[in-house]
Amino acid sequence: MKKAIFIYLSAITLVLLSLSNIGYASTFQPTATQKQASTDGEPTLQEWFNQNGYNINVTEDETGIEIFEAGYYKVTILAEIAAYAPMNNLSWYPESTGQLNYIFYGANATGDEAFFLAPEDFGLCLGSPDGFFYTEPYRNDDGEDHALVFVNPNASGYIIAWEDLWKLGDEDFQDFILAALTPVRVKVWYCPRTLNLKSRGRWITALIKIPEGYKAKDVNVSSVMLNGTVQADVRHYKAVDLRCLHLLIVKFNRTALISYVKKSVNGCACKRFTVSLIVTGEFSDGTPFYGRNTIRILCFNNCHAFSHTVRKLQHRFCSCPSGTHATPPRTRRVFRADRRSWRGPALPFPLGKVSKVQRSHP
Repeated sequence: MKKAIFIYLSAITLVLLSLSNIGYASTFQPTATQKQASTDGEPTLQEWFNQNGYNINVTEDETGIEIFEAGYYKVTILAEIAAYAPMNNLSWYPESTGQLNYIFYGANATGDEAFFLAPEDFGLCLGSPDGFFYTEPYRNDDGEDHALVFVNPNASGYIIAWEDLWKLGDEDFQDFILAALTPVRVKVWYCPRTLNLKSRGRWITALIKIPEGYKAKDVNVSSVMLNGTVQADVRHYKAVDLRCLHLLIVKFNRTALISYVKKSVNGCACKRFTVSLIVTGEFSDGTPFYGRNTIRILCFNNCHAFSHTVRKLQHRFCSCPSGTHATPPRTRRVFRADRRSWRGPALPFPLGKVSKVQRSHP
């Protein structure tokens, strides 16, 4: 009898132990990320968010964004928990070309900041010893999605968490965590609206309308630039803050802008065209802003257009006491014009009635 009771109790004990093991396995199955955190002491991405005050659920709040809107961005490194940290680099690339433009070159520390201007929609790329990993998975050689994009609950913009290992490695996605602060959009107008590349004026003036919620006096004027190249003059600006209008007026060196335009168009013949000028800057708290508008460009080099020939002819016939504009001794040029086509200064003869000009020594 005692032997039977012992066997019965042993059987019950084995059943209870097996049930407890099954229950434990069903309620706590460590993931690869949790295993990694338990072996190397690194926090998981969710733990990092919780510890740093970001109300983000890793499994539910990922946006799936792969491409970002064009603009002027401020990028901050929030954390870099990776063995490749001293070698990792970050770049942005235009969606149309995929050409990389470096933001961080490696060996950067937490808290480092950088600004960049993307004139068109763009993506981000993390470079590591294992390869280059893009926010667009189809560009990755391993075909995996190496970037998780979340909306930043504490500021305007995004938080991007990266995995820097081939085929996602340990899948912890906390190797490189950065915040991309989206810019404030402003409206901008330029004066003059038309720029002659032979102009000798001193300034180009920009009128920047600041949106509600911000003030013109809070703009860091030394950070204001045109196309990331020509800096605003910090001695000549005006900040206007009224109840319904916040306006910043800044000036840019005209010679510097003309030089930039000439380099951008690689020289030009006689033509008119427009260029897009982008104003960028930041407020005193580090929030970036940008605005875009166009300006007309006049470029008259080695031009033989009809209207310019009329101007040259009028200049040749003008009177000059010094005699430096004396006409040549032979007759060779025939001039025909219609009165309505001339809008310049008065000519010494009526347009439309002269068909031949006799030239001789005075």
